[in-house]
Formats: sequence, structure tokens, C-alpha cells
Amino acid sequence: MIITRTWINDFLDISNISTKKLCKIFTSIGLEVDSVKNIKIPSNVVVGKVIETKRHENANKLNICMVDVGSSIIQVVCGAKNVKKEQYVPVAMISCKLDKDLTIKKAILRGIESNGMICSSSELGLSVLNDGILELDSSIGELILGKELKEYPLLNDEIIELELTANRGDCLSINGIARELSAYFNIALNELDTFISYSKSAIGQVLEIDCDSKVEASLVFSAINLKNFKLPLLQKLRLGIISKFTTNDIQNALFYTTHCNGVVFNAYCKNDTKINKNKLSVLNIKKDKQNFDVVYSKELLSTICVEHKDITLNDYEYIIESSYINPEVLSKRVFETKKTTGDIYYKSSRGSEPNIQEGMNFLAILLSKFGVKFYNGFRVFTEDKERTNIDVNIDKINAIIGQKISKMKIEKILSALKFDVKDTVHNILSVKVPLYRHDIKNIADITEEIVRIIGIDNIKAKPLERRS
Repeated sequence: MIITRTWINDFLDISNISTKKLCKIFTSIGLEVDSVKNIKIPSNVVVGKVIETKRHENANKLNICMVDVGSSIIQVVCGAKNVKKEQYVPVAMISCKLDKDLTIKKAILRGIESNGMICSSSELGLSVLNDGILELDSSIGELILGKELKEYPLLNDEIIELELTANRGDCLSINGIARELSAYFNIALNELDTFISYSKSAIGQVLEIDCDSKVEASLVFSAINLKNFKLPLLQKLRLGIISKFTTNDIQNALFYTTHCNGVVFNAYCKNDTKINKNKLSVLNIKKDKQNFDVVYSKELLSTICVEHKDITLNDYEYIIESSYINPEVLSKRVFETKKTTGDIYYKSSRGSEPNIQEGMNFLAILLSKFGVKFYNGFRVFTEDKERTNIDVNIDKINAIIGQKISKMKIEKILSALKFDVKDTVHNILSVKVPLYRHDIKNIADITEEIVRIIGIDNIKAKPLERRS
């Protein structure tokens, strides 16, 4: 699981906690740190704005650009195909040392003077986004001409890779990691925005769904219009960090949201779901011959939580699906049938986020900021799931730990981890397990939660007792 400091900070304020301390805590609570990497833009790379471009008379592949860098307007010769007027771009100024082998100097290129270099993302040590220059936008902060990019915290991030055990599917998201830190440090999660940009039409005007009663998956559907959609630079760079950036911005938006909140998403192009000449999309959700939940329209569109097809890019209107299936049921069925699975199966089989309605709301709020309009309403096919209830004896917990932990502290730890705790008679707590904690089955699992938050180093070793 890959996280970054600034990405976590979107969900939980960790500004006063050092990365060194974070890593120590991660290891303490059972989330082993595999690696830490710092991203630092070199000095003397500044924000510039291209105010004029023209073709180089002696080289068809070169452009002569006039670039405003705040204190002056400089001439830069650039070979990138995507450079154009009005772009905000990163400019490496004269004497900038981009790496140990490249220092920017004044140059003459085919007879034209060049006083700097307009950079690509990879030349700055960032994720590769294209084969041209990097276009900046305000998602990284206010773009001030001449300001050094090393002064933008959202670009100069720290990447932490965690090695998760197979049972911790609840931590396969930024929100899941933030929940853990929130419990440990007793810091409240950030409140998210609530604004959703709606169109004038309702979802029932564009979508009809027939869902068979035998379907086991929980599903929520929405309909969107992407005409004014543009994915910002920050989200693209973060997707590059987790190796999920593609040329398909719809897929990018779903990858990004899944990494944020752990909910499994899919999208169907409206043109692929119209079975007649009217404007209505029709989805049929049913069981296939191997007992998997599938989505049909004119043809098979997906096997829910198992295999999703590539999202076609030939329309502005799409149907968005959030889904959840019990990971134990799903994994057993795939094993028994030897079913071919797609990339999405890794997350759903380890335990994706079950609160798919909240996940869809998060997606709607996020994409509304990026120009997407949502049709009013959602189509919801879910049933209330019964949470696992475990009665735990405080004395038995302490016996397992080998150290006395007060009932009050045990209650506080479990409550912080979002378990519902009710005090009953005879020193017994009735504990309801969060739906996203698929791995909690018994008192031993509950005890492990208490130990990892207290910290294994804080449990005093006791010698074995000899019994006669």
C-alpha cells in the first residue's frame, strides 16, 4: 500500500507528526514500513507562463517560446509537441542543476539563443505523465510566476510504502490508513466537503436497472456527464506514484477514488448500455452459470468485483457503479471455479470498503470539483448487513496479554478503532465489529487489536511459570 504525507493529510491532520515518528507508529501497529522516498524539486526551477510560441525557422521540431518567469521574460527553445501559449510550466533557469549530470546553461540551438529549459515531469523527478512538458495548474497551489517549485508542498512529498498482511484489506486505502492513525493519536478525521454538482435531470430519466433477487453483491449506481471534466495535475501525479496513471481520465478518476476510500468502482459508457434507439440505458444484473454476479446490457459488461472491462471513451455520459461482495464468499467461489480474474479482484478479494453509498458520495463530491455533473439521485441495491458481535471477558483478555489492562482503556481503544462497545455484567464487553474489519472473528483477534495499539514494546515480558 502506497501513501504520501500530503495525501494522508487530506484525511487527517498529521502536519505536526514527523515522517520518522509515523513510520515508527506504523510498524508498532502492525503496518510494516517497506520503504520511504522523498520527492524534492531541484532549486531554481520556477513557475513560468508561456506568452508566445513560434516555429523555429531552421528546425521543424523546435519551438521558440517567450516565457514570463515573474522577474523577466525569457526566450526558451523547446522541442516538446505539447507546448502552447497561456500554459503555466516549470522552467529550469540558468545554473539550475536538475541532476548530477545536467546543469542548465545558456545555449544556442540552431542559431537561436535559449535561456533555460521547460521541463517534463520526469526531468523534475516526478511521475511520468506524458512524453512532453509538464503543464502546471492550481491543484498544487496558487501559481505565482517566478516562485520556485520546491516551495510547493504538494509537489515535494514523502512517499511511504507499507507491507500489509493479507487480512488487512481495510488498510488498502488512504482513508483506511487515516482511520488507524486517528485511533492511535486520538485525532479526529477531517470533515469532507458536501457539495455535489447536479444536472437538471434525474437518474430515472436515463437509467433502468433490473436486478435479480439472487444477486449477492451490494450495488449503487449513478449517472454522470463529463463534458466539462478535467482531471487536475495533483491527482495525475499521485496516480503516477501508485503506478495507476493511464491515458483514460475516467479510469484515472475511479482508480484515484478507490485508492482514497477503498470502494470498488466501475463505469459503463452510456452508448454501450442503450439497447434501443431511445436515450434510456438498461442494465440487467443477474447470476451467470458459475454463480457469479454479472452486469449485462447488449452484451456482458462486467463480472462484479472479479473482472472489469476497459472503459470506452466515446461519449460524455457514463453510468458509475460502486460494488461490494463478501471477500470470503468471493474468494472461495473463484478458487472452486478457477475463474479468470482482473486487477480489481485483488482489492475485492482482500476486503474492499463495504460502505459503498458513502463511497459513491465521496466520488460525487470529488468529481464535482473537476467539472462533472451528476444526475439527481442514485439507484441503490443493498441490504443491511449484520455486524459480527463478540462477547469478550476482560479477565480473559488480560490473561492472553499477560498484563492487566483496565476495562476503561480497553473500551477506549476499541471505540477509537470504530468498534461499538457495550458494557455488560460480569466484566464482559459486548463488541460489535466494523463491517470493514473482515478479519475480526474472536476474542484473540480483539486482543490483538488492543496489543497493537498499546504497542508490543509496552507489554512487559513475564517468565514462564513452572507447574508441578
